[in-house]
Amino acid sequence: MQIFTLVKSAAASATIVMGLGSAALAQDYPQKDIMHIMPWSAGGGTDTVMRTFMSFAEKPLGVGVNTQNVTGAQSGVGTLRLMKSRPDGYTIGSLTWDSVITVPYYELVPGYDTEELAYLGSVTVHPTALVVRADAPWTTLGEMVEAARKAPGTIKISNVGTGGVWHLPALDFEQQADVEFLHVPYPKGSGPQREALLSGETDAASTSISAAYSAVESGQARVLAVMADERDPNFPDVPTFKEAGYDVVWGGFRLIATQAAVDAEQQATLEAAFEKVFQDAAFLAKAEETGMGAVWMDGEETEAYISSSQTKAFALMDKLVADGVLDKN
Repeated sequence: MQIFTLVKSAAASATIVMGLGSAALAQDYPQKDIMHIMPWSAGGGTDTVMRTFMSFAEKPLGVGVNTQNVTGAQSGVGTLRLMKSRPDGYTIGSLTWDSVITVPYYELVPGYDTEELAYLGSVTVHPTALVVRADAPWTTLGEMVEAARKAPGTIKISNVGTGGVWHLPALDFEQQADVEFLHVPYPKGSGPQREALLSGETDAASTSISAAYSAVESGQARVLAVMADERDPNFPDVPTFKEAGYDVVWGGFRLIATQAAVDAEQQATLEAAFEKVFQDAAFLAKAEETGMGAVWMDGEETEAYISSSQTKAFALMDKLVADGVLDKN
């Protein structure tokens, strides 16, 4: 009995020591620089914004953050690299709409599974906006809907790609309003989309609210409504779609994630450090100066936001495939 007691006590002591060692390790984390995988090209909008954010995150983290661009497959290659990295808390990555919507839906990358990701928070959210020319005949969504009912399929709303980030929100609005629009894609980007609107080639643009800012400021265009829960501070007089009676909430985003297998305490440490960036006056000033669209959501809020976005997007994309508009293969 005495020997058993000694052995049992020794085992218990070892367990305690191991537990203390684990706690001490978590407390000391991070102890070295963190790798940040950027799945888009260097110098682009997402790369610039996220590098800026990470430069501010180094202070609360207490270590450096080194960005590596790993591109391909509409962000899928870099995000897969993130998924398959060692889950030791020292590899994080940026995610965008394509990372969680386009790539998984079209199965662009073998072995890609967003369930392997843990969301740590958001950095930017750009609500989708419906933009019209300054001389457009509609001053409200209600007036536009009424015009669409009188002439189905004649009002041209542009996007930057069928089944993409700006097309799906317009489809959602169309379905909820029970009208028919003519959706016109401009796959070369928001520049040609904006020119088409201002030249009269299209009647409205479903786009990022930030992309419309210069045209609105110059008096050439105006925002009819925004697809957000609350009004945009840059356009305080512009109503949300919800205010107009349509539960249409969409937007583009930039997020931070790591592997789901990373220790929960390490995830919490990273999340807390990133949240502190949003309490940094210098960062907030930089975000306002550059029109970054900085919006913080914690990991849990981000996960819920992405889950909701995926549910809505996949359902609309499935319908486009069934209608023969999209080819999923």
